[in-house]
Amino acid sequence: MPSGNLSRRTLLGAAGAAAVTALPVLPALSSLVPEAVADSQSSLAALADLRFGMFNHFNMGTFTDEEWATPGQDPALFAPTAVDCAQWAAAAAAAKMSYGVLTTKHHDGFCLWPTAYNDYNVATSSYPHDIVAQYVDAFRARGLRVGLYFSVWDRTYTVQAYDTRHGVAADQVIQPGDLIYILNQITELLTNYGTIDMFVTDGYAWQMGQQSISYQRVREHVKSLQPDIVMIDHGGLSVPFLGDAIYFEEPLGVTSPTGNTYASLQGQTISNGWFWHPSTPTTDPMSKASVLSHLADLEPKYTSFILNCPPNRNGRLDDNIVTRLAEAGAAWSPDTSRPALPAQMPRAEHPVTPVSAYATGFHTGEGPMNAIDGLSDKNFETCWSTWGLTLPHSVTIDLGGVWSNISTLEYLPKQWNRTDSTDGDITAYTISTSTDGTTFTQVAAGTWTGDRTTKVAEWPARGAGFVRIRIDSGTGGYSNIGGVRIGGRSAVPVLVSRILPADGTVHRLVNRNSGKVVDVSDAGTANGTNILQRPWNGQANQKWTFVDAGDGYYKVKGVGSGKLMEVAGLSRVDGGNVGLWSDDSVPQQHWAVTPTGDGYFYLTNRLSGRSLNVDGGSTADGANVDQWTYNGAAQEQWEIIAL
Repeated sequence: MPSGNLSRRTLLGAAGAAAVTALPVLPALSSLVPEAVADSQSSLAALADLRFGMFNHFNMGTFTDEEWATPGQDPALFAPTAVDCAQWAAAAAAAKMSYGVLTTKHHDGFCLWPTAYNDYNVATSSYPHDIVAQYVDAFRARGLRVGLYFSVWDRTYTVQAYDTRHGVAADQVIQPGDLIYILNQITELLTNYGTIDMFVTDGYAWQMGQQSISYQRVREHVKSLQPDIVMIDHGGLSVPFLGDAIYFEEPLGVTSPTGNTYASLQGQTISNGWFWHPSTPTTDPMSKASVLSHLADLEPKYTSFILNCPPNRNGRLDDNIVTRLAEAGAAWSPDTSRPALPAQMPRAEHPVTPVSAYATGFHTGEGPMNAIDGLSDKNFETCWSTWGLTLPHSVTIDLGGVWSNISTLEYLPKQWNRTDSTDGDITAYTISTSTDGTTFTQVAAGTWTGDRTTKVAEWPARGAGFVRIRIDSGTGGYSNIGGVRIGGRSAVPVLVSRILPADGTVHRLVNRNSGKVVDVSDAGTANGTNILQRPWNGQANQKWTFVDAGDGYYKVKGVGSGKLMEVAGLSRVDGGNVGLWSDDSVPQQHWAVTPTGDGYFYLTNRLSGRSLNVDGGSTADGANVDQWTYNGAAQEQWEIIAL
């Protein structure tokens, strides 16, 4: 069944931003460091100096007794009697905390501000007041810094991945409009409430990854609105990768290690859950001794302790929590003799989101697309692996076009479920770049220590559309790549050119193995018509144009039908069928076009990460065209010939 009848939806909500009273602007985090310039080092040093802060999980789950509120509930259920953010801020100040972070939107999608982009927010609730505005005003009045937590994963507005592991409907898939929805809501949060010091995302690296929702687009947008803001992601990692600083999630068993020198936060909850529950007022909170022990442990590690304090259904912190915070504050003072934050590792500050990747070899089920999908979490991690193969091997990353100012590669070794502490870590590498996918120039080479920490390679900024990393040696004789991030360090990359012109030029697609072309069955034009291969006869049903789909992808449009080539049924598996469907601007209709380096191309589907393929490598007329994991086979490679 073609995918056209599944998950084709439009962006909900109206254009425009919610009207919010302008708030006073405080200096950015970087200004806390004397004579500092607005750069990542000074911002991260200021973050580390915050030391102790309050997390406030207050949202729909407060009223439904759920840690993850069920999506799509009646917004009238959100019914605090009198939200008292000033009381929260006073309790934070009494504890000698220096900042607060508010859950503006959790995984169910309910928003604590009157967003213009959905109907599931405070404006339609039993408490139609802007809680984000109340929060930032109250905390600033106490001299406290402000951070906003924002779940990218939105289960009411179905901004979610194909992921039954976390109760997500199997027919859901990220749509291009979802990115617009997210960026619009981020704009509201980062323009209507003055300077925000931290922007904390969740449901990203462990739920959908950087491909489904472009990290490049999100990061550049956030930094364009608030350049000095520190971005942090709840991704289960204990080394830098996504974001500027690390978030150690203690309840997952992820804690700041001995000797840590990365600017970071470690989160824990003071009570019996992230959200308030009916038993919270009578549950003994985290002991004063435990709070002080956390601070004593984390402060030398440049790790701020962010302690979650959930407000109750009246909109206030319970007395037992307020008392405990005051007790801790009376017994603790920051260690002003701690040395300054050491120099932080260089980063790809301006990343480019790749569209495809191929490798000279890989272990079954651990292909090169895993190196760029951004799924890196304690409970769900993917990686490219050469286990069982003899090095050297290489992986080539397609950036979806030639970008200027490419200078940096970050490598994330496999983090979890390791049989050995350094198993598969890259210890020697060579990096080359190309503008056409054919001619590569070496730009960097070196060695890395075999451990699980993030590694960085840099070279003089240059234009590149393809970056190839060759693994020359690795611990255990093979390599794993949990993630790769490529971009510019000091300058924002700008798209210079694309592989194919999206100018209406007509092409035929000739399979390398069979010599036959992509054809529409019986010259059909109906949605769901099958695509197969036949000898070239010059008919319109064998002619195709490439249309820019945005973010480095193309739509492949049939001249005879006016419809698009797509993977049917939202399939993500080998053998998923390919057919025609009307242009609905959905990921299963978007294809990355990557040169093999010898005159052919492979086409990678945006939804599935699999490539256009002739079933079974058949050379017969009428053989079916489907998708398959790219392995360099001739039946997956196509000559694209302009007519």
